[in-house]
Amino acid sequence: MKICKNNCIFCFISQLPKNLRSTLYIKDDDYFQSYTHGNFITLTNLSKKDIGHIIKFKIEPLHVSIHSFDREIRNKLFGNNKNFNAIDNLKTLDGNGIRTNLQIVLCPGINDGYDLENTLDKLTREFKKILSIGIVPVGITRYNKNAELESYNKSKSIILIEKIEKYKSKRYKNKNVKKIYLSDEFYVMADKEFPDYRDYGRFYQIQNGIGKSTYFIDEIKKNLSKKIESKLKNIYTNSIYNSILIVTSEYGIKVLKKALSLISGENKIKGLQPKSSVEFFVIKNDFFGGNVKVTGLLTGIDIINSLKRLDLTKYNRIFIPGCIFNKDGLTLDDFKIEDIKNIDKRIKIISETAGTLLMNYFK
Repeated sequence: MKICKNNCIFCFISQLPKNLRSTLYIKDDDYFQSYTHGNFITLTNLSKKDIGHIIKFKIEPLHVSIHSFDREIRNKLFGNNKNFNAIDNLKTLDGNGIRTNLQIVLCPGINDGYDLENTLDKLTREFKKILSIGIVPVGITRYNKNAELESYNKSKSIILIEKIEKYKSKRYKNKNVKKIYLSDEFYVMADKEFPDYRDYGRFYQIQNGIGKSTYFIDEIKKNLSKKIESKLKNIYTNSIYNSILIVTSEYGIKVLKKALSLISGENKIKGLQPKSSVEFFVIKNDFFGGNVKVTGLLTGIDIINSLKRLDLTKYNRIFIPGCIFNKDGLTLDDFKIEDIKNIDKRIKIISETAGTLLMNYFK
């Protein structure tokens, strides 16, 4: 596996605490991992042989972190002055028909403002095989030691959303501007509605937190359509009353509340009486701190400590999001599924899909 040789100032791995499992500290920058798992790579460590291999065997799409085209800004972001070859590599790959999904990690005061506009101009005008351009906010943990890094907040997110909307509207004749997407986090922070489902195209960066909320809400709507009305009535009729607690994050709460409001609104239209009451419990990420507020980065220790402060006896069922576990059933801080379930026998680990939520809600 090719390892990253950069020293990016915003690197999340560099902001991890000590004594976590060793695999979490691997800074992979491997093009095959990018192709098979969607990992974002920098293209800074590719040899001519690597590039030839990618082109020959059409190893695509690749997921690439680009961040900026300005040499000085790139040097600051990448922590070295040997990163600009990545731009040439991207041009070579694009010129040879290799498709890419690009990522811009946006750092306030560094690569936003004019530099962001310049980056988007170059990408949308000079490259032909880009599938998507995702803009995500810099993630900062409490272990960050770089004083230059700033978090996004509500006002900054509002300004950015308006800036991108204006940028796209002015260049509407360039079909590539439609490929520019903002992370869901910006809309949550700005307290603005997510874009429409159709605006995300094929959801190329849904695993990068771009369009995931819109996709989830759309799935809720589909599952509540008239096509399954009889099924819902049957579930209501035969279910017993349940009091449900759903564990979520500071960002996840907005999406779940909207989903629940849709369910409640549909119930009233159909004249159905719900037999489940739902409460949400927001877990603050004390383990990582900083601006880390997404559900997938919740840790076992924060969940365990937070739930122990609650009276869980009033709930029939307690749902924990399955996205906090890796394929081996471990949280980021090495707690097992059994460790979480041992808190209370009514705890159930569920996947973050609309269908799973609805079926458990109506069960």
